[in-house]
Amino acid sequence: MNALSEYLCEQAAAHRATGAEKPDDPRYERSAEALEALARYAEAGAADGLFQMRYLLDHHVVDGRFAWPEGQCGRAIGQFGFDAPVRSESELEQFLMDLCDLAKSDASRHIGTREDEFDRDDAEAIAARFGLSVDRVHHALDTGRRYARLFVVGIPQWHALDAATRAQLEALDGVIVEPGTRDAYGDAPPLLVKNLPAASEDDARERVARIVDIEPDALGAAVSPRVS
Repeated sequence: MNALSEYLCEQAAAHRATGAEKPDDPRYERSAEALEALARYAEAGAADGLFQMRYLLDHHVVDGRFAWPEGQCGRAIGQFGFDAPVRSESELEQFLMDLCDLAKSDASRHIGTREDEFDRDDAEAIAARFGLSVDRVHHALDTGRRYARLFVVGIPQWHALDAATRAQLEALDGVIVEPGTRDAYGDAPPLLVKNLPAASEDDARERVARIVDIEPDALGAAVSPRVS
């Protein structure tokens, strides 16, 4: 039995045990039956290569167990069929599709709450592991590291940087340093420090100014989405 179907059967058994203690409440037995039907559907889907099952089993199983029993997935599974009976196969298929979205949310929260265990340089590998977009991995890390806003700071072309100073900038978490384009900035495009976390434009200027040894007022700064 695959890891998800096994977890579904465990939850069904837990509901049955609770239902035995509460014989006047039919919801536990109803949910147990729905979860068992879902487990059978998931098992057959895994054998047939159903997209939802391929995604969930490829990206959301850890050490042979379903990865998110405590997250949004676990809560949704615990409520499946609880308040209303499940009457059709289409409901089973839709629930597995919904579970894919919930698993993405659980994985994102896992990355954000354990951000110290993840290196942003490994964002593509992290995304592949959990079946997420690279942008979502970066957003999870930004959220976990309390980066409310990111800025782009422009260093004027006349202020040349040596290799060591540029390396200091590039060592900042997620920062990309590259020249602006002539199309956007004219004949003397600044050197742009992108993805800089800061509390405000002034804070962003001061942070860069300390590293590159320039007056903060000589720098341009603006709020920016993360770029890669």
